[in-house]
Amino acid sequence: MQQFTNRGVSLVGISVDDPGDTVPWADRKGITFDLLADPDQRVIGKFGLVNEDSPELSLHAIYIVDRDGKVFYRKVARRRAYADELLDAIDYHTGTYRKPATKPKP
Repeated sequence: MQQFTNRGVSLVGISVDDPGDTVPWADRKGITFDLLADPDQRVIGKFGLVNEDSPELSLHAIYIVDRDGKVFYRKVARRRAYADELLDAIDYHTGTYRKPATKPKP
């Protein structure tokens, strides 16, 4: 979380669960960023993220939006994204990405 904060990034999660279920879950997981509840899937539906296999669930999705409102990273997948993937995308977009050092060949 600190790495996102250091980059001036705010995180917001959207869940299909009712707030009464989301708050205790977030507390158990130690989640400190804002979580929004969308049990009627109004927002999730507008982004086309309703899970056709299990309509009561949404697909896992990440959108990263810059200060101008431009989406510069989007991922919809069966697995959740890793923080390093997101930090790399942010760094690349802001021009601060540094390629990992490569080991010299023996």
